Amino acid sequence: PDTQVTMQPLPEGRSGEEVLIIAAAGETTPDICSSVPPVIVPLLARAGSMIPVDQFPGGRELIAERLPPGMLESFIAEDGKLYQVPWKGNPIMVQYNTGILEETGVDSLPRTWSEWNQAAAKVTRDRNGDGRIDQWMADIQIESEWRRRLFDFYTFYIAASEGRTLLVDGRVDFDNQIAVDVMGFFATGFREGWYPRSLLAGDMFLMGYFAAHVTGPWNIAHTERLKPEGFRYAFGPIPVPDDYEGEPFTFGDPKSIGIFSNCRYPGAAWAFVRFLISRESDRKLLEIADQLPLRDGLLSDTLFADYFAAHPNMRVFARLVPHTRGFDQSPALQEVFDAISNGFDGCAVNGVITPEEAVRQAAERSRYILKMRGA
Repeated sequence: PDTQVTMQPLPEGRSGEEVLIIAAAGETTPDICSSVPPVIVPLLARAGSMIPVDQFPGGRELIAERLPPGMLESFIAEDGKLYQVPWKGNPIMVQYNTGILEETGVDSLPRTWSEWNQAAAKVTRDRNGDGRIDQWMADIQIESEWRRRLFDFYTFYIAASEGRTLLVDGRVDFDNQIAVDVMGFFATGFREGWYPRSLLAGDMFLMGYFAAHVTGPWNIAHTERLKPEGFRYAFGPIPVPDDYEGEPFTFGDPKSIGIFSNCRYPGAAWAFVRFLISRESDRKLLEIADQLPLRDGLLSDTLFADYFAAHPNMRVFARLVPHTRGFDQSPALQEVFDAISNGFDGCAVNGVITPEEAVRQAAERSRYILKMRGA
């Protein structure tokens, strides 16, 4: 109560990663940031910019108790310390324009790759008769920026591999047949013309040009606010290989809370963080921001029952929280994603290399990066 808290948003126009890395370099970080991308925590921790939660008595235990079982391990740094407080997540699903599906004879939301491809062949068409395709299956991004791969290759790889990520013990783990198959899945879609090879302006999903959009729970409010009259939609899981029999997994797009080393009042900062991750604050996070706290038992806790009863689409996403994956804690991870993105561009988007070559080259490049970065 004696410590004044001043809040301000992250600057617009730049990614959260860029803002925090620049601030750390200039020693101008905030005391606390509640939207730290876990992908950059290893970089900030290695630079000495973050305070480990372990220095606060009972800190790690409090966080482990809040999270779904097994989730904490993916946030622990290479040195065994915990530099971040996992706060909220955005399980990635597929949002479908059910009107388009029904018009083209697709009776159910695709669950497998074959069902997805069959639907894609039906919905991709020339609607106005000018000889050019103007309706596609999905808006798979063609830009080669690393973060674009979070919502295509990486999400589908996690789903197809029953929750595997890219690295294990700091070593490349995606040089396998599953990654080849995922790369081939997207290559087929681009080759068949189910995804456009050009950038289209505006929200083309809401405008009816795409039958599917890979997205997170943030798009519920966006859709409800901007959807045209008569627009109908539903959310489905990330499609998996036809022979997949495991639990549904997806990318969780998590965000963490971090306390930075230039904080003059670390004890007060930790007290504020504890407040932010309390059950009552998690309910406020849902009610005010429609964002999912990384908390075990979300759907069984009576404190949140009224919210989920009033927001059925959020309930669909909340079911996936325990089955999400985030980021490997390596300071070179963004460069690993760059290598994968280069392979995706050459194979899936442009079709100049095979899926096998794309994965092999990305894995070789990633091993070199990890070695050179000492990661």
